[in-house]
Amino acid sequence: MTNSLETVGPSKRESEKNALTLKMERHQNDLSQLRHQLNSYICEPTTYKLFERMEGLKSALENLRQDNAEIIANLKVHKRNRDDYIGQIKQHFAQFNQLQKRVQDYIDGARHC
Repeated sequence: MTNSLETVGPSKRESEKNALTLKMERHQNDLSQLRHQLNSYICEPTTYKLFERMEGLKSALENLRQDNAEIIANLKVHKRNRDDYIGQIKQHFAQFNQLQKRVQDYIDGARHC
């Protein structure tokens, strides 16, 4: 009888963690696209109020981008269990969706000014 070593693939938790990491990396790309849209000449503020609004959106995008990068780094380093991040990630996605709507509202408003 010979002993054969089987290659053991990543555990289910590890696969889920990798899927979360991938989703967060895609999310990071979405944040970059939103930032690019705000920097577009189409979104150039024509009033001081629009300028302030755009700066607030850029600041919120940067904060969300930094939080996202931190989550990705922690998932990759395996500091904590995937389950420890679920609440934080759900909150992050909710903030992203809200911010995405605010950016779209700003773009629509800037086009009509």
